[in-house]
Amino acid sequence: MKKKVKLSMLKIRIFLVTTALTLAILLSLTWSNYRNVFDLNNVTISGNVILDEKDYFEIIGDIKNVQIPHFNLRDFSKKLEDNAFVKAARISKHFPNKIKIDIVERKPIAIINNKKQFLIDREAVILPNNDSFIENALIPMLSGFNPANDLYPEGKATFSIKVKEAIEILDFIQQNFNKFFNEISELTINKDDEFEIILSEQPTRVILGKSDIHVKINILKKFGEALGQRQLTDYQLLDMRYGKQLVAREWI
Repeated sequence: MKKKVKLSMLKIRIFLVTTALTLAILLSLTWSNYRNVFDLNNVTISGNVILDEKDYFEIIGDIKNVQIPHFNLRDFSKKLEDNAFVKAARISKHFPNKIKIDIVERKPIAIINNKKQFLIDREAVILPNNDSFIENALIPMLSGFNPANDLYPEGKATFSIKVKEAIEILDFIQQNFNKFFNEISELTINKDDEFEIILSEQPTRVILGKSDIHVKINILKKFGEALGQRQLTDYQLLDMRYGKQLVAREWI
């Protein structure tokens, strides 16, 4: 009788051990498959205009072995925002295996034409030279400003007070007189340290002077609206240095 009991207990133990091992193997396989579900394999990027998707993937680096629960949003956002062209990067997780990256790029408002060309945005932040963008960009050129390279730290606002003033002028024009902004070829500082605009269609010169620039732009806008069928480029010179007067000289 005792032998039968011992034999039965042994069979039960063997059964329990076998069952436990089987469950462990099944759980291991299930967990392995479950973990693979979270392997990051779907990344979408939106909002990029200047930089290509491949540029952003190079910044992010290899994330093939990263699982979405372990993907650190803050770290990767910082990686992206360390690039001078990126003003903000918003990353969101979409389980089980997808992330979305929404990029807000800095938009150049002008090209600084020194010994080395720079792009600059409306906040006067210096952006890296981007040949493909510059070749097709329809934005004004800034010339005649201090060319010292240390005034233009990449990814930071320029230290040049005059360039900051020039950017503020361009931003005001773009916001309030966009048609005129699109006609600007160049904004320069002349020999008398005055702001001067040269238009693209005809090399019409618009001398803004040194002060009351916003007031003068509004006067210029009203003058342009009053021309009817004529254009600002029908004039060789628009001189606004004399108070609230506009002196116009036609082409000879």
